[in-house]
Order: sequence, then structure tokens, then C-alpha cells
Amino acid sequence: MRIKDKEDGLTHRMPAHIIGYAPQGGKWAYDDVTSITISYMTEMAPLRELIPEEFDIIEPLMVVNYQKCNAVQWMGGSEYSLVVVSTPARYMETKEPIDGAFHHVLWENKTAPILGGREEAGMPKVFADIPDYRRMDKSLSVNVSHEGRTFLEMELTMERPYTAEEIAGMNENHGRLIQLGWRYLPKVGPYPGAALSEATYYPVDNEYFSGSVCQGTIKWTELTQMQHPMQCSIISALAALPVSRYLEGSFKKGRSWMRMDLARSLP
Repeated sequence: MRIKDKEDGLTHRMPAHIIGYAPQGGKWAYDDVTSITISYMTEMAPLRELIPEEFDIIEPLMVVNYQKCNAVQWMGGSEYSLVVVSTPARYMETKEPIDGAFHHVLWENKTAPILGGREEAGMPKVFADIPDYRRMDKSLSVNVSHEGRTFLEMELTMERPYTAEEIAGMNENHGRLIQLGWRYLPKVGPYPGAALSEATYYPVDNEYFSGSVCQGTIKWTELTQMQHPMQCSIISALAALPVSRYLEGSFKKGRSWMRMDLARSLP
């Protein structure tokens, strides 16, 4: 088998000498998705330090979004959970600037979506323990942890249901969210620099059925290098951003389609 043969028409995934498959274009359906979001304004200067210079910050906004993804078709109808932290940003290196959500980090609780989304779509995915969200009356709760140590908590109160007009507005233009990331693969061995370093573009379409306006707060708990050696710097960088004020949060039910057919590297 010639792994480097670019004319075999296949995509290879490690172990590349075993796994070869036709390129995965098309729309990947997630038939049952629950989304919980808290947004807050922060300060521009420290936020600017966390985003590559190829992007402009549209506004100093932090969006923390939990999703419970059920009936994931490419996973054989299985499920997983994620929490993504993002900022509205504009990619400036193309002829026409591209607006989207720049992902600082995307925690997931299963290996399969991490590998595919990290290696092939260039999203900054890492592992965390993310149990199902809790709901009691109008209260919602989410927590994210590592080996029993919680580092992120989301607490929300549902205030009122969305109107039919509000749901219709969310579903305009396929409810599309443009995900922006940065794919970075280091060189093998004790050498500085990257084997690959590039901005990435990965849309997701959404259809919302119902939901509620919420008010919520988050709590970051920094972990030491001993407690979480691989991610303590990520958690500390995000926890250091001050909360200027909270904006309206949300609880939504719907479905999604990952638009791998539109995903690409950006120049």
C-alpha cells in the first residue's frame, strides 16, 4: 500500500496504512440536539491575545455553548456531549472577509468526534468529562470536569418560551453557523514550529423546534499542572478573561447538520 499515493482517490486516517476511505463530503445529520448557551462581554485587550492575528474580533463576546447530541447518524445513531467556547470574529486574509464563530476550545466526551473534527476539520477539540445536563423546574445545570475535578459550571434559569416568530428567525438561512478554527500539527521530534498551520472553515446548519430565553452565569475553576497537566493553561487563559456583563442565554431543542461538503482550509 502506498500511503503517499495521492491518486488513489481516498482519504487516509491514522493508522493510515490500514484505514482508507472515500472523502466524507455531504451533510452529517444530528437528529436530536439540545443546546444551552451563556454569553458574556469581556475586555478586548486580553481577548485579543487569544485569537490569531489573521482574525479581527467583531465584538469582545464570549459564548459558552453546551450541546447534547443524540441520534448522530455517522456514529451509528449514538450520542455524545460537547462544550465549545467561542468569540465572533472575522477572517481577513481572503478577498471577501468571512464572519463566524472563532472557537477557542471545544471539549467533547468521546474519541470519535474529537479525532474527526480535530484532524480533518481543524477544530480545537480536546477531551473532558461532560455528563448530561440537569433540569429541575426552570433551572438548568451543566458541568465539565477532568478526572473528578470540575473546571467549568453553567447555571441558568429559564424565563419564557421563545415565540414562533423568534424560532422562525433562528431558522433563517438554514440556521447556519460558520465555525472558524486553526489547525496546527507540530513537527515530529524536538524541533520548533509546525508541520501544518492554517485557518479552517466548517459550517453547521441548524433547525430549532422550541426553546426558552434564559439568564445564566458561569464559574471557571482553575486547575494546577498536577491536577490537569495537558489543559490547565487552556482553562487558566479563559478563566482570566473578566466578565463585564452577562447577555441573554438560551435553551433550545432542534437538530443539526455538519456541512463537511463545505468545509475547507482558508488561505
